[in-house]
Amino acid sequence: MGVVAWLERLIGIDTHNPGGDERALARLLAEALAAHTPDALELVEVPRSGATGAYLFARWGTPRVLINAHLDTVPPNAGWQGNPFQARRTAEHVIGLGACDTKGAIAAVLAALEGGRPHDVALLFSGDEEHTGTCVRKFLSSPAAGGIERAIACEPTGCRVGTRHRGILALEAKLAGAGGHSSRADELPAPLADLARVAVAWADWGVRQREVGPFDFRGMCLNIAKLDGGIAFNVVPDGACLTASLRPPPGSDVAAVKAELFALARAVAPSVALAAPVENAPFHTRELAPFEQHLGELARAPIDLGFWTEAAMFAGAGIDAVVFGPGSIAHAHAPDERVPIADLEKACAIFGRLFAGRAGHGAG
Repeated sequence: MGVVAWLERLIGIDTHNPGGDERALARLLAEALAAHTPDALELVEVPRSGATGAYLFARWGTPRVLINAHLDTVPPNAGWQGNPFQARRTAEHVIGLGACDTKGAIAAVLAALEGGRPHDVALLFSGDEEHTGTCVRKFLSSPAAGGIERAIACEPTGCRVGTRHRGILALEAKLAGAGGHSSRADELPAPLADLARVAVAWADWGVRQREVGPFDFRGMCLNIAKLDGGIAFNVVPDGACLTASLRPPPGSDVAAVKAELFALARAVAPSVALAAPVENAPFHTRELAPFEQHLGELARAPIDLGFWTEAAMFAGAGIDAVVFGPGSIAHAHAPDERVPIADLEKACAIFGRLFAGRAGHGAG
């Protein structure tokens, strides 16, 4: 099948997260990859809260480079003009859930494999990218990750090479109180007021960080997102919860940033309970030149990205990475998600040259 036909088939398998079936798509892909006689082919189920995901790993030869694309999509957004799980084709685009994020990249890989058996390459099709990242973490802890030096994490970059993006740190602060009649407010704990002071302390800290970070990534983008608690004007709340987030720039030590913000919160409200439900590191490619042998001249014109990717997880495991794939992030997670057919064909050609071990010649 050609790249468009492959994408139409992939869109028809519902893998929205949570709720879709990543294993069904992994099984289809395992059958497709087996036809190209990999030296290793492994489908691994990965349990997570309320669901079971999966990843599919294939290896030809002794690879130093791995191509990764995720199986799952977000749930369909409101406003679709057709069935999100039934691909539609126009003169220039394929429309469907996951078309660019990232089933288009998977289709490009599958079509490229028709050009011949890959040479010293590994493929990883992994679930749960859109939620908690369990599948890539499971793979990185497996023996199969040994020997991999470089990864190409597929995300919609318009077939350009992304080399930097911010991390994500989500914060929760909770305070318990006694609660009671507002006539006793002077003698009861005030969890909402205390967490409001924590919010101000964090916000002021964020203002002080606005010149921190490398060029084009200044600041921490600290966001005070939500302050909950209380039921009525004449009731003292029995508890409160503050939610915040920030996006540390490349090069940041996320653990150190978290520790600093936790210390600020405890200085204001010593009994506060703190958690970081999301703690994703920022990303930057360590050394771009080796990727020229895989992506050719595209690697000489890198771009920064405004969104987080699992390239950060590969980098954190010591595997240098870049981000590359067909489509635009502007269409990801949106109604009538689409990918240009020209991008699909370009990605297919690039992957084909990479599989043949000659991507450095004309890959741009």
